[in-house]
Parts: sequence; C-alpha cells; structure tokens
Amino acid sequence: MNATLWLPAHPHNRPAVRPLSAGWMLLALAALGISTLCALLLVLARLPWSGTPVGLGALFGRALVLHVSQAVVVWFLACAAALWTLASGAAASPARWAALALAVAGLAAMVLTLFLPEVQPVLANYVPVLNHPLFFAGLVLFAAGIALCGALALPPLLRAVRGAALWRLGVLLSIGVAGVALLALLVTLVQVEVQEAAARFELLAWGPGHILQFVHMLLLMSVWTVLGEQVLGGPAMAPRRTLQGLLLLAAMPVLGVPFIYTRYALESAEFRHAFTLWMAWGIWPAAALLALRLLLQIGRAGRGVWQSPLAAPLLLSILLFLLGCVLGALIRSDTTLVPAHYHGTVGAVTLAYMALGYHLLHAHTGQAQGLALQRVQPLVYGCGLLLLALGLAWSGWLGAPRKSTHLQTLLDNPGYFVAMGLARLGGLLAIGGAGLFVFNIARGLWRARAATRAPARQPRPRGDIRLRALGLTLALVGALGVLLTLLSADSRGTQVAAPQTSTESAQDHARQMRLAEVDRRFSSGVVLLSGRNFELAASEFQRVLQLAPRMPEAHVNMGFALLGTQRYAGAKDFFTAAIDLHTGQLNAYYGLALALEGLHDLPGARGAMRSYIHLARADDPYLTRANAALWEWDGEMKLAQQTRGSAQGGKLR
Repeated sequence: MNATLWLPAHPHNRPAVRPLSAGWMLLALAALGISTLCALLLVLARLPWSGTPVGLGALFGRALVLHVSQAVVVWFLACAAALWTLASGAAASPARWAALALAVAGLAAMVLTLFLPEVQPVLANYVPVLNHPLFFAGLVLFAAGIALCGALALPPLLRAVRGAALWRLGVLLSIGVAGVALLALLVTLVQVEVQEAAARFELLAWGPGHILQFVHMLLLMSVWTVLGEQVLGGPAMAPRRTLQGLLLLAAMPVLGVPFIYTRYALESAEFRHAFTLWMAWGIWPAAALLALRLLLQIGRAGRGVWQSPLAAPLLLSILLFLLGCVLGALIRSDTTLVPAHYHGTVGAVTLAYMALGYHLLHAHTGQAQGLALQRVQPLVYGCGLLLLALGLAWSGWLGAPRKSTHLQTLLDNPGYFVAMGLARLGGLLAIGGAGLFVFNIARGLWRARAATRAPARQPRPRGDIRLRALGLTLALVGALGVLLTLLSADSRGTQVAAPQTSTESAQDHARQMRLAEVDRRFSSGVVLLSGRNFELAASEFQRVLQLAPRMPEAHVNMGFALLGTQRYAGAKDFFTAAIDLHTGQLNAYYGLALALEGLHDLPGARGAMRSYIHLARADDPYLTRANAALWEWDGEMKLAQQTRGSAQGGKLR
C-alpha cells in the first residue's frame, strides 16, 4: 500500500474532498489541544502535596468535564467524521460543509461555557457535562454535525466498499453502529423520567456511550490495518476473509442492544449491569485477535520493519490496548483503576489516530516522512500513557478514588506517593506528546500552505528551531496562565469571601468531593439493593465505607447486601459495627437477627429481634414480620428443648 490508497485518482482525489476531510481533522486537532490544556490542570490538581494550589481545587471538576468531553467525544468523533469523509470519496457539497460548520459551532459553545460564572460540573460517565444551556446547545450542535456527516457518507460508501480495501468495511460498519447509538439516545430521551441532573445524564449517556465504544474499536482496527500494511509493506492480514471476519465479529455484539432496551427498564440496576457485561465481554475479542496477529507479524518481519516511522506508534498503540484490557479485568470498585483502564484503551485509539494523521499529512502535502520530531512524538506520548496507566492502576489498588483529588487518608502511605509520582510523570509526558503532535501537524500544514503560495521559492536551509520551540513554549505557558486566571475568578459574582490558605482550600475541596462521592455511592447502592443486585450493591457500600468508615447507615446496608448473598458471618459483623456506632440504629437490630438466624444462633437472633421490637414505633411496617419471626423462633426453640428432653429421658431409662 502507498499514500495513493487514501487519495486515488478517482473519486477520492477530488479537490473539494481534501479541504473537507482536512477541516474535520483540524477540528479534531483543536479538541485535542483543549483537552491537553485541561489535562495539565488535572495533573497539577492530583499532585500529592499538602495542599492543592489556590484555584486548582475549584477548577478540578470543570477541567475534568472539558478534558473528557474533548478527548473522548469531540476528538474521537471528529476523527471518525474525517475517516467517513475520506472513505466515502463523494464530492463535497453544501450539506457536507454545513455538517462541519455545525460541529465547529458546537465545539465553540462547549468551550465558551467554561468561562461563564456559576457553572457546575456533572460528572456523569461517558459524557460529563457542564450544567448550563450553552454547553447543552454545543453538544446538540456537535452531535447534529456528526450525524449529518455520517448520513451523507453512508450511500457513497455502500457503493464503494465492494472490492475496495478492507479498512473501508470497518468504516462502513462504524457508521452503522453510530446510527444505533443515536437511535438509543433518542429512545432514552423519550423514556427517561429521572429529574436529578447527575442521574439523568448518567442514564442518557449509559447506553449510547457503551455503543460508541464499538464505533471507536472498529475504526481502531481499520487504522491498525492501514498502519500494518504500511509498516509490513504488504497486507497486514492474510487471507482477506480473516480481517472481514474480525471486523464483523467486532460489530456483531451491537445486535444485542435492542434486547437490552426491551428486556430491562432504563432506570433499573439490571439495565446498567447488562450494558456493563455486554461491553466487558463483547468489545475486546476481535481487536485483541487482530492485535496479537499484528504483533506476531511485526516480530517475524525482523529489524527492517523499524525503518518505518509508523512502526513505533503502531506497536505502542497495540500494547496500550492490551494493557487497558488487563486493567479493566482487575476493576472491582470505582477507584483510579477505572481511568487507568480507559487511558490505556482510549490512548491506544488516540495514538493510532496520531500516526494516521502523520500519514495523511504526508499524503496531502507530499512532505517526506520520518522527520525527527514526528518520530519522537509517538514515543513520548505512548510511553507517557503507559506510565500514567500503571501509576493510576497502582494508586487505585491502594484505594484512591476516581473523579476526586487525593484523599487525606492516603497521604501517610508511601506507596501512594510513588504511584501518583509515576502517574504525574506519565501524565506530563503524555501532555507534552499531545502538544507536540498538535505542533507537528500545524507546522506541516503551515509549510505546505507556504509552499503552495510560493512554489518557485527555493527552500531555505533548515535553521535552529530552538528559539521557535522556546517561543511556542512561552506562548503555551502564557495561555495557560490566562486560562487559570479566568477560571479561578470568584464565580459568586460581587460577593467577597473570607480569604483561605492554600491548604485550607485544598482540604475543603477534598472534603466536598468526598461527601459528594459518598452521597452518590450510597444512593446507587440503595437502588442496587432494592433491585436485589447484591454483589454490585456490596461494591458500592464498600467504597462508601472506605470514604466514611463511621457511617452506621453504610454498615447496615452492607450487612443487608451480604445477607442477600448468604454471607451471614460478614453481615453479622457489619450489623454489630453499626450498633456500636449508633445504639439507636433500628434496622441494624433487625438485620442482626436475620444474620444470627442464618448462623443457627436462635437465642441470639431472638434477643436482637426483641431489641428491634422494643425500639420500633407502633406504626413500623416491619413490626408484624418481627413478631412473626419471634413467634416462629420461640416455637423452634421449644421444639428443640422438647427433643433434647426426650433424648435425655431415653438415655436415663
């Protein structure tokens, strides 16, 4: 394969197609740059200092929302739109330009929301949002642009895919899966009845967010195929039917989406759990098989394969994906293991798109491949993400919470400092690598534009770029300073607050984040418990107890979750702990009685239930059950005494 795969003579090399696809790539590049700046704020906020720098604690939630929305939503979907445009090869039209314009307007609206006062972050999974109409309008505009791009690309791609390069099959399937995600979003919008902001956005994004991961996985496999053919100098998969089968296998789980939506209620724990299992078992097998096949072929190709500038990013992308899969299998609760997992898998897709961006840049501009900075950048970014994922995984193993800055309870653990130091180093390398990618692409496009304007001018000798690099660094630092100044302004208008020290501000922010997570986890656990999803409920209450170990209600609910799985000894310990913390915790006595019954300690169960009856009000709805249980146990104890008496009498005779 050569560069003409992407720009053949007909119809893909039409002049109007190039600026259109380049426009989508530039939009993706802008999103990646914005996400990189926000990532820098997140790294600074997670430093294991005695106090978070002034202003960063308040910025953490907003920066996290913009980082995730730009990196996972805008960057990925804009890259997908660029691939759809290239693969379809249809002539540009006003409708296609309108799709790009809608997406650009949506990105601008989302970013502008960051500078508005009193905007609160809603840290929902998959698509966190800033709770403001301007941000929502931006999301709608961007989604409309992506949907229009996919709809316009589908008919010509259907005509072109037969007999064409197999990467176009993955692109075609990704459009179909994206359509399923859009349909799922519309169905959820119509049916969801939850009014609370965080829960509502969580439900809205849960199904479509899971489905979109299959879009990205199909496109990742398609890009791996192109990069593999470039690196290996021939078909990356042989025979042709093997890749066809893997691409179809990657898309096949989407057929189960209608079953989940019709079988379970949207607001039920079963709905969430079904999507979790569906993606956990359905998204990785096809991509993992392709990854292992490419690793095998790269290993057999010998040293000559490393002459290609695309070999290192392809290998790092594969390794990041496999690491993300392994870390995902280790997740047991909502710790930093979760972002460690998706920084691996998401980083794999991002790194593949970066390598593809260089390939397309050279194809569009005719520049020589293998420039020094373009060879170094994927190594910096990929190695940084590997360190970041490993550091986050280590801190998650120690219990560091997700979506929060560090906990005071972990500051005495040396392992936490080492883990977060590793994550900090990896994060800074990844941020530097992402910024260098933006710089490389922008510089390449600028040079191509200059060469087009003055084709007769002789190329100037390559000069010292250190001064320009220094200027770029100073400009980025200055822009970050302006951003910090604007965002750290008092969002309460003209009200003047009492000054706080850096340590007090950081501790107050950490406490607020901890309380918010406790409330969210506790509510989720109660819902899961009422839905008889005992294992997941136990996981939620376990996290609550890590954050609030002296919360008697959490001990009680953890006990009832263990009762549901018939772990009576553990349930007894939690009910006893709740009573020790608060002797008036009524439901703890009821649960303790049931746990002792399960342990065949009827006298103990009888005593606990009597305590419950004594403390309960006359209108308690469970009082009837408690009296019935007490009557039943009294009967069993009398029967047991009579049996023992008869047995002793028989022995005496």
